[in-house]
Amino acid sequence: MIETDLNLLRVFDTLYEERSVTRASERLGLTQSAVSHALRRLRDMLDDPLFVRAARGLQPTPRAIEIAPGVRTGLDQLRSALAPSQFDPAIAERGFTLAAGSYFCALLVPKLVARTRVTAPGISFRIVPQGAQLLSELDESVVDLALGAFSRVPPRLTAQPLYREELVWIAAAGHPLSAGPVSTEALEAQPRLRIAPARPFEALRSAGPQGDLERHAIAESDAAGRTPAATVYDALTAIATVARTDQIALVPERFVRDRGHEAIAVLDAPGQAHGIELSMLWHSKFDADAGLTWLRETIVDILR
Repeated sequence: MIETDLNLLRVFDTLYEERSVTRASERLGLTQSAVSHALRRLRDMLDDPLFVRAARGLQPTPRAIEIAPGVRTGLDQLRSALAPSQFDPAIAERGFTLAAGSYFCALLVPKLVARTRVTAPGISFRIVPQGAQLLSELDESVVDLALGAFSRVPPRLTAQPLYREELVWIAAAGHPLSAGPVSTEALEAQPRLRIAPARPFEALRSAGPQGDLERHAIAESDAAGRTPAATVYDALTAIATVARTDQIALVPERFVRDRGHEAIAVLDAPGQAHGIELSMLWHSKFDADAGLTWLRETIVDILR
């Protein structure tokens, strides 16, 4: 029977996620030499190198890949068992990882960090992009909370609605269409800037019986099937591009109005846009986590 130090398992878990001694040491608050020493102990204990150097950082061995899910599950269960039933943000020291696209990074993250620096100085945040591995990252607790537009959420995850975001057509200030109501025909005649479904809202699928997890794409193709004049990957780039060209684009209304884009005009196009339901998503095993509950309530209060 192998007896091990829980700190060694934390080092292994972090190295498996980060694939870098430098990044792992920063997250764990340890020196690089301490992380390297812990890895040597694990290698001796398990009689396996566990990680080997490659062009893109440390790569796990088959043995590391085999034990990683069990290590993560065990650490999650231990944290859950030892977590205090009460959470005092004023004195708590904890880090949260949020998966968010440019929409929430622009509208929520600055306000969230500013508030917690005053009310919860021991709380830190790690903001990561939403990619194709989001579902597994939620399963494995790599991500604590995801923010976006989701559909067909697997039952093992919990979704909390935030609000409905309206999408509006925009053009550069002074554009001919900004003078009054815009018809469908007038919109279709304009060159369009397309926001590709990669970020902040993109299709996200997971294989298996649990079903699909999808994020909506704020992406509007030309009604006549024409190739768009340009394709970008986030609303910030779309707004900046529209402001300098003759193109129009469909973007989140709050993105435009809250940020005061003087070079942009919101078009009066009745019935030509639609909305999306935005929500927070987390793994159901953390439904009763007091710290995560505090974070969710804080986010709702800020967005209110």
